[in-house]
Amino acid sequence: MLIGHGTSGKAVLLCLWSSVILLSACGGSHSIASQQAVSLAGNWQFTMTPPADNSFLGGIQGGFLLQNKGAVSGQVVYSILLPPSQPGGNPTICNGGTAPVSGSIKGQSVTLTAIAGDQSFTLTGALSADSSTMMGTYTSTAAQACGTAQSGLQWSAISVPPLTGAVQGSFHSALDPLLRDQDFPVSGILTQGANIGASSATVTGTLNFQGYPCLSMASVNGQISGTSVILQIIAPSGLNVGQIGAPAGFSNPNPVNFGTAAGGNGSVLQGTSGYAVTTKSCPAVDIGNVCLALGNTTSCTQPITLSPAALNFPAQQIGSVATTQTITLTNTDPYGTPLNGLTLSFNPQSGNPSLFGLSDFNGVPNFTPQDTCANPPGSQFSLSAQQSCTITVSFSPQQSCPWLPSIALGGEPPSLCPFTLSALLTVNSSVSADNDKAFAVPVTGTGFSAIVPSTPELDYGAEALSETSASQSLSFTNQGTNPIQILPALGHPCADPGSAALTLPRPPTPGTIPGLQVVTSVISPNGSTINYHCDSDLNSQLPNFQIASDTCSGTLLVPQASCGVAITFVPQPSTPLVPALDYFLELNTLQCAGTTTSNCEIDSGRFPVELTANVPSPLRMTPGAGLDFGNQPKGIASSPLTITLFNDPKDPNTAAVNFTGNLVKGDYSETDNCGASLAPGSSCTLSVVFLPGVVGFDPGTMTLTYSPGQTQIVHLRGTGQ
Repeated sequence: MLIGHGTSGKAVLLCLWSSVILLSACGGSHSIASQQAVSLAGNWQFTMTPPADNSFLGGIQGGFLLQNKGAVSGQVVYSILLPPSQPGGNPTICNGGTAPVSGSIKGQSVTLTAIAGDQSFTLTGALSADSSTMMGTYTSTAAQACGTAQSGLQWSAISVPPLTGAVQGSFHSALDPLLRDQDFPVSGILTQGANIGASSATVTGTLNFQGYPCLSMASVNGQISGTSVILQIIAPSGLNVGQIGAPAGFSNPNPVNFGTAAGGNGSVLQGTSGYAVTTKSCPAVDIGNVCLALGNTTSCTQPITLSPAALNFPAQQIGSVATTQTITLTNTDPYGTPLNGLTLSFNPQSGNPSLFGLSDFNGVPNFTPQDTCANPPGSQFSLSAQQSCTITVSFSPQQSCPWLPSIALGGEPPSLCPFTLSALLTVNSSVSADNDKAFAVPVTGTGFSAIVPSTPELDYGAEALSETSASQSLSFTNQGTNPIQILPALGHPCADPGSAALTLPRPPTPGTIPGLQVVTSVISPNGSTINYHCDSDLNSQLPNFQIASDTCSGTLLVPQASCGVAITFVPQPSTPLVPALDYFLELNTLQCAGTTTSNCEIDSGRFPVELTANVPSPLRMTPGAGLDFGNQPKGIASSPLTITLFNDPKDPNTAAVNFTGNLVKGDYSETDNCGASLAPGSSCTLSVVFLPGVVGFDPGTMTLTYSPGQTQIVHLRGTGQ
């Protein structure tokens, strides 16, 4: 062999250019391949010092470079900003886009030139031995409107590792009132596309969410440029439902950055208000902080855990014995650090119908917490590493629905009752993995009234002044286990005849209000009192919705027993009928249990039936302006229900009705024999079919339009099963 020929030139040459094998025969133990050459190929984030004359801010930002021996090429994103015109203002974008890059590298000396519109930047400097950083000085040419020529200014750049691998972390909600401060674990896999020397590279992957009500899983599709990342969130349906990160200046959500984790342990994709999600299952647009760790298990681990992440109490009857559930708070800081200065708060969630966390009925809380964390209660406390404490929440519902029909207080129509009662347990920490130091657990439960109406709504068509509609009937059934005393009738729906308002203590006491009365669209709690606005015409002192028959008032309703009420619509002279009336039937009861037979709680399910009427018109509707289809299997059409229209020749505004169309909303369809017009004294029939597309309450409307520009409403109700 030539290698064995001592000092042969050929042997030495072979020895020097052998491959990665350690050639001990050459008298050495070192490999040429172990001396890795420096390289500019990859993703870079640039930082540029602004000129002293403040003629511009910014410059080239991030992008990808390619290297072919000593030649360098690629593209970067650039943004040339003009300084604020006044102190405290925001800079404005003068020029921006992508800039081609060319240059060279010799040894560790680097020269790069970027053509940014009508301005060029030439960077000279050195690459570090490990190819992780560059720095040096730059010169720039003058731009027409974006700054003067500069030289000798500092620049630097860092190499950004590929955004590829398993990620884990969380979405920490910060905006939506029903999700705020809840932390939802996220895991998944991200893959960065090939470097083709463009200003960005693709990033794709999948994310899985634990307990997140908006999504359980999603795919992502976006890009990375320098440390800036934008990822579209794609639901399993294929719809774009959100985004992680945004370009600078785009506030929904804010930008996210991908960089080295604390202590150099892997990388982190992080941003405050860095994600936004909107889906049908989300209460609203959810915007919050995102922290996803790549290549480590600690950087995005929160310092505390709350288990379970939510409390949901089964439905309970109002006044029943309280039930309890427990939340465990644990210090799970990944670095074993004690947590000091922790605090607990327990409040209603924003938008909660209860007032200040208390029942709007009697001022008693629906939820009551106790904890082993703070001593005394409400004070700051500490938890050592892996130490836990417990918070016990008691649920004793005081109401089935909030005050109705006051929208300002979160009132809901009876068809959506019983309404979910809610509160929020919040732990405030001194540290967090994502800058949001509040960690919340939602607490929900439902209270239901023992007395249940046969329908949540009665709808009346138009009637002429003082004309009496056909009566509509409903029944009330005691579905509880104890007798319920319905308060007796009083001589007048309001205690002060001629007044539309009645101020009573909260809760009302027997003798101050009747068992049944109709209230209007404004109910105003005022401290310890409530202003009842009764259905009482100031001129006639009569209600518009009149109780024609009543077997309920004053009745002691035993379990499973029922009583009945019939109501007519009689428009009164001083009551505006436009917009259409939308009132509520109030039911006031004494709820007694066991041996307690006096001073019992007045049931707070007091507004169980909505009463509506149409605006004045010669059109009459029989049996009324509402159709209730009850329960119907999802995807199966119901039998038709009908409404008869009659053009009343006795109406003061009688005339031929010329139809211009029927608009049906919801999972309903309509046919009719009405033709183009309906003469006075004539009638026709509307036939409606319900085909539920969802499981649960599935309402709709049918709007009848006729000239000149008038409408009548038919309310449609059904429940998919």
